[in-house]
Amino acid sequence: MSPEAKALVHPTPSYRPEAWHRSGGGGLLRDLVLGSSDGLIGFLAFVAGVSASLPTQRSIVLAGFAEMFAGGTSMGLGAYLGAKSEKEFYEKERRRERREIAEMPEQEREEIREIYKGKGFEGKELEMVVERITEDKERWLRIMMHEELGLTQTAFVPPVQAGLGVGLSYMVGVLVPLAPYFFLERPWALLASMFATFLVLFAIGAFKAGMTQRRWWQSGLEMACLGLAGALVCHFISKWIASI
Repeated sequence: MSPEAKALVHPTPSYRPEAWHRSGGGGLLRDLVLGSSDGLIGFLAFVAGVSASLPTQRSIVLAGFAEMFAGGTSMGLGAYLGAKSEKEFYEKERRRERREIAEMPEQEREEIREIYKGKGFEGKELEMVVERITEDKERWLRIMMHEELGLTQTAFVPPVQAGLGVGLSYMVGVLVPLAPYFFLERPWALLASMFATFLVLFAIGAFKAGMTQRRWWQSGLEMACLGLAGALVCHFISKWIASI
């Protein structure tokens, strides 16, 4: 068998991937960025709105804490259910694929043949690859899951871990726009909240650029400007509603 065929049947990484890739932590990192950025943007929009309509500083802070726990719980439960659904879907497809290999092996073997024919293998080398894959049912199942369905188990984050990661990071994100209201009066608290949120959103966007291969300053500005735009829209809408 040629080196190319061996590499496809028994893939060996040419480098040692980062720790989060090896452990599925890339998904967790995505959840943390999602939770914290949602906390920053969502809560800044919320506090910009209520600061124009609630009568006292104390009521703004209390409403902020209520939204922080409600939003964190909602985001955490959503992330938990989403991760749980992904895992259940993967396990269902894995059971189905295992049953098909057991009940209709010739049809599944032909699918492997078509997959690797599409990769450029033909003749004796193609048959050798098909034989090597199908001689081990676990290898056969794993390759069918990946090549036919595009599913890999290592990409999943445990549901509890996903829920806690998103929920807690949301609450941490909320503290940035809320903190100025402990020390400053309106409207300075709102301005400080927007400034602090802009800086943190820019930092998160710049950090995220490392995962998306974009320019760090472009990603940072995009996230920060969109967050502030949403907050300003909510602020002026709430101010208009309060006036009538």
